[in-house]
Amino acid sequence: MSKYPKRFGLSSTLIITTVIKVAVFMVGALMMGLTVTRTSLDAGASAPMFGLNQWPHVEAYTDYRDLYLLDLVQPFLHGHNIYYLGTIVYNYPPLFLYVLGAFAYLVNLVWFPAVSLILFDILTVIPFYLVAKEFVFAGDAKLAFAASMVWALNPINLFYNDLMWLNPPYFTFFLMLSLYLLLKRRWLFSSLSLAVSTGFKQISIIFFPIVLIFIWKATGFSKKLLYYALAYVGALILISTPYIEPTYVGAPNASNPLGSWNLTSAQNYFWSLNFPILGNPSNVVNTPPTFSTSLSDPIRLTYFFGTISVNLQSFVAMTYSYLNYVLIAAYAILILHLFFHVKRGDQIKWNDLFVYAMIAFLLFLAFFGRGVYKYYFATLTPLALPLYSNRRGAIIFQVFSAALILVPRAASPWMAVLVLTFVPTIMAWAGSSPQKVASGTTETLNAK
Repeated sequence: MSKYPKRFGLSSTLIITTVIKVAVFMVGALMMGLTVTRTSLDAGASAPMFGLNQWPHVEAYTDYRDLYLLDLVQPFLHGHNIYYLGTIVYNYPPLFLYVLGAFAYLVNLVWFPAVSLILFDILTVIPFYLVAKEFVFAGDAKLAFAASMVWALNPINLFYNDLMWLNPPYFTFFLMLSLYLLLKRRWLFSSLSLAVSTGFKQISIIFFPIVLIFIWKATGFSKKLLYYALAYVGALILISTPYIEPTYVGAPNASNPLGSWNLTSAQNYFWSLNFPILGNPSNVVNTPPTFSTSLSDPIRLTYFFGTISVNLQSFVAMTYSYLNYVLIAAYAILILHLFFHVKRGDQIKWNDLFVYAMIAFLLFLAFFGRGVYKYYFATLTPLALPLYSNRRGAIIFQVFSAALILVPRAASPWMAVLVLTFVPTIMAWAGSSPQKVASGTTETLNAK
């Protein structure tokens, strides 16, 4: 048992994290206006929420007000189908807008929907602390508390989640919860948590193959592995059901005994999520990517070269379409590496799960062809738990996080590449931390 059961326990960690994040949230609420109502917002009529345009590279976007509330929540609450809003293409699964819209409906104040974002950002410290205590620091509550406080004070989280109110907190919380439940061998709840995470933001699907391999390591080709996969897929179908159902358009006849069905809704849904598995909607015309210096556009890995010379910009734009192939290849290599790592019978520890999850997300940040924004890195901060197992690693990652906010936008994907180069060192640091879990066994996901 820990020598500090209360002073450094989960409840103390949660309370202090809440104080820190609510304090930052209140700064944003004061800037937004405590008495400003959501329905009083008018596109283009509001003054900028934050005066940070002197250094636009920090990406101090007012997406919460100008995109989430005006272009998404307002039409949604007026009864529009969220994938046919008429204002903008909604590019995420439905849960994000469901939760944000529900809070907006409850209280007509411009800052109130953001309470849900801050709430989930605070709650993320719970699985973070539990993994740190039970699997990283061998039941040492003091060290788990210290690591959790370092995470709570991470500049990326404080700025993009708690001050700017951008969208990572929902899916990040459920992702971390899923990984913790996986380590605890709570297979069904881990699967459902990962499905909910994916229902908020589809990028969580990249963790699904990694998780399946770890379960295979723990249980073999068992019913538990099958149930995990079925529960995940089934939950996603349930989440997406209103938008993937075919529409009945014609009665059965001799040549078509099942009748005629229209898949337009499902086609539009998957296209909106950037998974056009049913093709593009009829009103969509594919246009080749172009080089753009607009601050509202995401940044790709090769964007940097277009800033060096105007003559390179056409070539750089052409490379955008090929980055996804690089991402797919790199991700496939990662999955194969993990597969053969497990097949050889190597022991699997907590840090392996987080290192592979972290690498997968870093590959996405580095090579995603559509581009990334700096606030995407907010999900990286809890996945970087192996770094928090070492004092030097924790300090380096905090400095990295502060630097990410300040560096020019063109460097954002390269910052992910930089972290990738440190993966062997990260694994060494994590491997040198205590591997004995609180229950007294060195096993985590190895077959029993």
